[in-house]
Amino acid sequence: MKRILLIALGIFVLVSLLAGGGFGYFMWRFTPQIPEANYPEPANLTEARLQDLDYLRRYPEADLSFSEGQLAAFNAWIDHLEARVDTMTEAEFVMGVSAAGAVTENGHSGVSVGRTMNRLNSLPVRFAWFTDGLHIVRAHGDYADLIGARVVRYEGQDPLALYPRMDPYFGGNDAFLRQNSASFFAAPASLHAAGLIDQPDRLSLDLVGMEGEAFTQSLQVEDRATGFFGVQRNAIAQLYDPEVESGHDWRFLDPAMTEATWFGRHPDRALWADTLDHGGVYWRMRNVFGNEATPLPGWLEDQAQALRDTPAAFLVLDLRANEGGDYTRAMGVAQSLGELVQPGGRIYILTDGNTFSAGIVTAYYALYGAGDQAVLVGAPMGDDMQFWAEGGGTSMRLPNSGIRLWASTGYHDWENGCTDWSPCFWINILFGVALGPVEVDLEAPLRFSDYARGVDSGMAAILAAEAERAGAN
Repeated sequence: MKRILLIALGIFVLVSLLAGGGFGYFMWRFTPQIPEANYPEPANLTEARLQDLDYLRRYPEADLSFSEGQLAAFNAWIDHLEARVDTMTEAEFVMGVSAAGAVTENGHSGVSVGRTMNRLNSLPVRFAWFTDGLHIVRAHGDYADLIGARVVRYEGQDPLALYPRMDPYFGGNDAFLRQNSASFFAAPASLHAAGLIDQPDRLSLDLVGMEGEAFTQSLQVEDRATGFFGVQRNAIAQLYDPEVESGHDWRFLDPAMTEATWFGRHPDRALWADTLDHGGVYWRMRNVFGNEATPLPGWLEDQAQALRDTPAAFLVLDLRANEGGDYTRAMGVAQSLGELVQPGGRIYILTDGNTFSAGIVTAYYALYGAGDQAVLVGAPMGDDMQFWAEGGGTSMRLPNSGIRLWASTGYHDWENGCTDWSPCFWINILFGVALGPVEVDLEAPLRFSDYARGVDSGMAAILAAEAERAGAN
């Protein structure tokens, strides 16, 4: 008996070591390997920049998304920057580094948009894209009458034609670029450094106000720049810390209107749920982790259990402006959504260009779990079905400028499935799904003309579809 116990104990220890070793290797494999930056104190700005660029060349050691061709283009671009370091402005250097980080066209890699903009300058207004154009959604008190105005011309250029020209400085797909270009528009030094406008510190806007009046407004940059925050929050009527810390009197859209919409309701909550007409249920997830007070797994399981007991006529999973998180916390419930509605009931997954990272993956699991009952509503998401991610939010910091670049270590393919153990994130090999091509079934992006009067275009389309179904029954 003693011998059997010893053998059993040995087997247990061996399995534990193998499991622990396997988990340790998994963590090492998908944790960016950030190289050390060992440089002497630079003698001047030119030397400081050359050191930064020399260190930047090692970025592909941390970020694994580079193809062979992209690596060659990356190094050629750094060669170009090194030849110009002694003549570049600060904005030109920052944007040059941004262009290097964007070579892979990967939304999870490269320079952080918010941190990049914080290094430049900012206007006394903020912008956000809606399906009916680029609108001013926040402004200093002196410019409060501009809130809601649509930008017809930005320094004489159509914003719709201007934002694609920012693509060399920003990874990700067109939907993500368009949404996040709003930050570039609020920092004219970035557009000037990219050669897209003539002046770095002032500009002219041709606008159409909320009453339809056309006018021109000149703006100069703030005397004390306001820090940037997530562009997906710009349209929410809530004061944010960077605005408070700026010392400026920031104003925004009327909360009575924006919070009347499902998109803008409960702006301080990451997760919330409600009931809908015609027997529907609404779940809002602004991220895929919740917060300390309301962790996602428990909240999501509670919502699901209530519907297992009493299935809904239809379910809306609103993932608009979902910045991501940890999709393993949601994938179990997401894959079982078909069990939570009545036979023949629909499951609506609502997305936009700010649905990103784990928000996108959660949408894919929901589409898979809902099967033929799924309806993808809203607008295309902020990344394609193949992308690089992971990295745990680890960044590589250039030693002198302090510019930070995010690193990606794991490949995703939600169209065909990920099966190659070398590039693929292993969780996806074990638990991923292959959906085939995915397109929006019911196009219903958020219109500013609706949002500003308390109407949610996406939810209005869903409720109209359900009202029609209820009438037909």
